[in-house]
Amino acid sequence: MLAAAAGSICVGTVPMLAIELYRGGMNPQSMLFWRYWIALVFLVPLAVYSSAGLLTEWRNAGRGLFLNAITLGALQTFTYFRAIQTLPSSIVVTIFFTYPMFAVAIDQVVFGRKARWSTILAVLLIFLGVLLTGWPHLTFNAVEPIGLVCAILTPLIFSVYIAIAYRFTRQSSAFAGATFIYGGLGCTFALIVLLFGLDHPAGFDGWGRLIGIATVGGAIQIASFAYALPRLSASGYSIIVSLELVTVALLGITVLGESLSVVQSFGIALVVVGIIVERLLRQE
Repeated sequence: MLAAAAGSICVGTVPMLAIELYRGGMNPQSMLFWRYWIALVFLVPLAVYSSAGLLTEWRNAGRGLFLNAITLGALQTFTYFRAIQTLPSSIVVTIFFTYPMFAVAIDQVVFGRKARWSTILAVLLIFLGVLLTGWPHLTFNAVEPIGLVCAILTPLIFSVYIAIAYRFTRQSSAFAGATFIYGGLGCTFALIVLLFGLDHPAGFDGWGRLIGIATVGGAIQIASFAYALPRLSASGYSIIVSLELVTVALLGITVLGESLSVVQSFGIALVVVGIIVERLLRQE
C-alpha cells in the first residue's frame, strides 16, 4: 500500500514539472520519449542487480509486460494526451478517474474477485470527489468529438492495461518488471519521434525538469507500480493511486499559487476519505 501511495505522489509531480517544458515548445511525445529512456538508465542496472536473470524474467513475464506496454500502455497514453489537446483538462481528468470503476468490474468478471462493499463505496467517493474538484471548470461548449472519444477510451484502455499487468507483475521482480514496461513504452515513443521529430529542453532548467520527470515521476513511479500491483490487485491499486489527484492539487496550491474553492476542497477531501475508508474497512 505504501509503495502504491508513494508512486502516485511521485507521478503527481509530473504535470507541475512538464508545464514549463510545454511552454518552452516541447511536445508531449518528446517529453515522454525522454522520460522513458532516461528512466531506463536507472532501471536497467537495478534490474540486473536485483534479478536472478533478465532472460529468465523475460521468458516468464517480461515479454507479456513489454507487449502490454508497447500496445495498450502506449495507446492509453496517446488517447489521454490527444484528449488534453482539445478538451479542458477538468473534463479529461474527471472522465479518466472513472477507471477505478472499470478496474473493480474487471477484477470481478475476469479474476472472479467479488467486490467488497467498502471497495464500491471508496470508488464512488473518489469519483464524486474528482467530479467536485473539476466542477467549477467543467464545460462541454464546443467539445471536439474525437477528443471526447479519446477521453472516454482512456480509462477503459487503462483498466485493461492494469489488469493484464497485474497478471504478469506477479511473476516478475519489481525492477525487472518496471524495466520491461518502460522498455515497451520507450520503443513506441522512439518510433513516434523518429516519424515526427524529437525536441529537447532548452537550458539546464529544462533538463533538470526532464530528469525530475524521468526519475521521480518515472523510474520511482513505475518501480512502485510493479511492486505494489501484484500485492493489491488491479482494483485495490486503482483506489490508492487516486492520491495522484490530491498531489496535483496540493502542488498547484503550494508551488504554482493556485487556489481551490470550497467545493473543490470538499472534493479533494472526499478522495482522501474514500482511500482511507477502503483501507480501514478492508482490515476488518
